[in-house]
Amino acid sequence: MNAMTIEPVSAFSSLDVLVAVDEGLFRAEGLDLRMASRESRDLRSTTEGTLSSPVTNQGRLHDRGEATMFQG
Repeated sequence: MNAMTIEPVSAFSSLDVLVAVDEGLFRAEGLDLRMASRESRDLRSTTEGTLSSPVTNQGRLHDRGEATMFQG
């Protein structure tokens, strides 16, 4: 069994991943999936961004090596 930590998507509350975990879809593929939790330092308000430089909260845990991947 391969362990994988995924960074959740705030916009969808990671519902798709939670359903897939509950249905055993990851385990069936030999994956032990874990959801990383974000700290307050990982969250930024969208009001801090502009159209040419939008704010994203995605990928921050991945960039620090705390998640194997993030849902894009």
